[in-house]
Amino acid sequence: MASGTTGGTRRRLIWTFGPSGCAISLDEQAWRLKVDDGFVEIEQKPLEILLVLLQRAGEAVTKAELLDAVWPDVTVVDSSLPTAIAKLRRALGRHADLVETVPRIGYRLTSPTPVTREAVPDRAQLGFKPDMPVPGAAGWRLVRRLSRGETDDVWLAAKGDARRVFKFAETPGRLRQLKRENAIARLLAQAPKTDAFVLPQARALDRLPAWLAFADAGSDLTQWLSAHPDAPLEQRLAIVASAARAVASAHRLGVLHMDVKPSNLLIGDDAQVRVIDFGCGALTTVAPDLTGLTQTSLTLAQGASSGGGTPLYLAPEIIAGQTPTSASDIYALGLILFQLVIGDLHRPLAPGWEAQIDDALLRDDIAQAAAFDPQSRLASADLLAERLEALPERRIAQAQGVAADEAAARLRQAVERARIRRPWIALSAVVLVAGLAMTSFAAWQAMRQRDEARRQSANAQAISDFLADDLLARGDPALSGMASETLLQATQRAQPDIAIRFRTAPHVAAQLYHTLARVYEQQSQWAAARDAYDQADAAYGRAGEGRGKSATINRLQHAFMEALSYQADSLDRARKLLADETAQLPPPDRMDPETQVWLSSARGMLSLADGDPKTALAQFGAAATGADALPNLFNARLRNDFHQRHAFTYVRLGDGKSAEAEIRPLLAAQMQLLGPKNPDVLILRLNLGQAYLFQQRYTDAVRELTSVLPELRAQLGPDHRLVQLALGARGQALGMMGRYAESVRDERALVDIALKSQGLHSYRALTALSDLSTSECRAPDLNRGIADGQTAYEGARATFGEQEPLTQAIGAAWAQCLIDARRDDQAFGLLQGLSIKAIGDLNGNPNWGAERDLMLAEIAVHRKNWRLADETLTQIEPVFSAKDADRFEAALFQSLNRQVAANTR
Repeated sequence: MASGTTGGTRRRLIWTFGPSGCAISLDEQAWRLKVDDGFVEIEQKPLEILLVLLQRAGEAVTKAELLDAVWPDVTVVDSSLPTAIAKLRRALGRHADLVETVPRIGYRLTSPTPVTREAVPDRAQLGFKPDMPVPGAAGWRLVRRLSRGETDDVWLAAKGDARRVFKFAETPGRLRQLKRENAIARLLAQAPKTDAFVLPQARALDRLPAWLAFADAGSDLTQWLSAHPDAPLEQRLAIVASAARAVASAHRLGVLHMDVKPSNLLIGDDAQVRVIDFGCGALTTVAPDLTGLTQTSLTLAQGASSGGGTPLYLAPEIIAGQTPTSASDIYALGLILFQLVIGDLHRPLAPGWEAQIDDALLRDDIAQAAAFDPQSRLASADLLAERLEALPERRIAQAQGVAADEAAARLRQAVERARIRRPWIALSAVVLVAGLAMTSFAAWQAMRQRDEARRQSANAQAISDFLADDLLARGDPALSGMASETLLQATQRAQPDIAIRFRTAPHVAAQLYHTLARVYEQQSQWAAARDAYDQADAAYGRAGEGRGKSATINRLQHAFMEALSYQADSLDRARKLLADETAQLPPPDRMDPETQVWLSSARGMLSLADGDPKTALAQFGAAATGADALPNLFNARLRNDFHQRHAFTYVRLGDGKSAEAEIRPLLAAQMQLLGPKNPDVLILRLNLGQAYLFQQRYTDAVRELTSVLPELRAQLGPDHRLVQLALGARGQALGMMGRYAESVRDERALVDIALKSQGLHSYRALTALSDLSTSECRAPDLNRGIADGQTAYEGARATFGEQEPLTQAIGAAWAQCLIDARRDDQAFGLLQGLSIKAIGDLNGNPNWGAERDLMLAEIAVHRKNWRLADETLTQIEPVFSAKDADRFEAALFQSLNRQVAANTR
């Protein structure tokens, strides 16, 4: 047995030890220490250490063994064990030397007399009898003992016509539990609607027996079901929904119940369900307003023991000793839902339980609430309540969804027929079918009104008809008149038909515009995507849904696209879209979870475009975590996409190792899900090459990027944004290897594509031109390098402004070319006023300040200012002497050092 904190089932003992004639005793049951015929006040951890030492009296117990026994699965500071030993010795007083330190090993208990032990005798619970007065509660008399508590005496008491339930505690251990429940009750009292809980109305915690007094709030669920065995299913479901609302209210305050079971759910005469007994409860966060409470009064969830709670209702992760979360309470609610549906509160959720539930929707609700994996459970108890409350509408939507499924099948058939006539059909099918799938899912989730369910089903059919007849039918040259029509051409030709075909159905038009905006965005057709997002927003407004969730997500995705495109004025548009939308959204604790995911995604992309990858990493992480918690709304492919952005942000931070660690499992998952040639898989392979680049594994980077480039061209077209990224990354890797001619070849191809597809005043064209300039100057081809560098710098200054990190980074790269050509004064002017942090963040290079100083040292050498050059080179030597230093810069550093040394002897 490890310690007294575990939930073991062995009989508790009283241990006796110490000098002859002066017995010291430890009562495991009451957790009380008696020294010299008097009880000693001492915290529980020192007592647990004493118990371990008693179990191995006379032996040396290592520090590691004590830490593992008393603080299992918890990382504690180095001083925790010595501090607890010191408290134990103080409590032992003149017998402190019984706890002996064993140097370099641990501690040992030395007792002059043998250590004895005896079982704790069974204790009657306080010996109360009906009609006895309640100690410390004037006028209240006991009526009858209730059977709700397993570790406390719980009695119904009366004072005239008033009724209260008293929970008593006779031992210090039980008193701690009452204090915890009282402390949590103070926190629950802050809930907007406190009638969901039964909170103490009075208390006496400074005496033994201690007690808490509660209102008599009705029968518990077990008693209620016994009295109403034929209660209709709707009434039973309403009970679970009401209980889930109450538990969700506690969760929002950071409180876990940790013992949700039928006997802790009371049903009053008003049919209100109330949750009782937070004695096993824990906090997910520290409550700063609960001052003056002892450490044993409250338990943080990460340190909570699995020993509390009722075994049948404990979630699997709690039984396994893992940290409890809100999902643990949701598991118990899912089990209670199952039991109430079948009418048996003793039935476990054993394998094959699904056969006992005829209703497919309820079967799904139970499965998602009581899933074995906590990550697969419903995201909140509120969501379980919403599903149960909307069950009638969901059943109608389920029936209506058949039409949507048939429409989706018809669309897929049209895709297959068109696939052999247009190569782009196979590539875009997933995007287009996803547009219908969103509508079909909306029909399925139409939980509020029957008319809405029917309307969504009709929308799905209308969208299917448009995609199949107006867009995909253009795969037939006889209809389109264009034998080589591309996806972009077909989409652009079909888009005007939306306004005509759906002029009386703006909601359908909005969804179609929204879907087409996503298609354009994937094709990097920024202007077309912007127009489609705007048209979707306008159509949502005409439909009276301008502030609805779909319209909100449309605007957030629009903001994401603007930040991603990084064109002239696009960042300003992204900032305004995001600021305007954020001002209209509710606080995070009341925001729709799906909306929160898209908000975090948009914030992440804007932060990345703004040169703040640390914030981007946090936002993309929040989006990925939020999507993982909503598997019904975000499928596996989309969830992996959110994680891909998080992984890529490590690349932007220059942390190639972390990027690779996150990319590899994502790549395996997406490849298994989508196949080796899917664009999502190719993106991850591109990111893997970039991760190699930032680990200075240039050969691996060139190999991976060379392998993926033909696939990107074949799947997405030769000019696609991702093809450009791959060319740029390979060109950079080749340059790092000193293969400048090959680097110039890749970067020149990239510049040509970017200028043709996006024009000079675009992020891609300007960065590509700057990288090309650097490679040309290193080749060396100084004349072309300086000319291209100047064009890139002037274009960035005109497009983004002189103070933008991108403009400064391009100016710094051009300055190096100018220095190589001995145009030092012009270069020195460019280097003045640069933001080292901003450029370093943008480049993912924490040592960029040293690169700037290297350029200044070269100027000093040209000007024969040997002292300044020597001082500067000395300061930056660690960077350019490192094994992973850029070979061109390392060679330049060594050359400058030799020149300085030759002139300072």
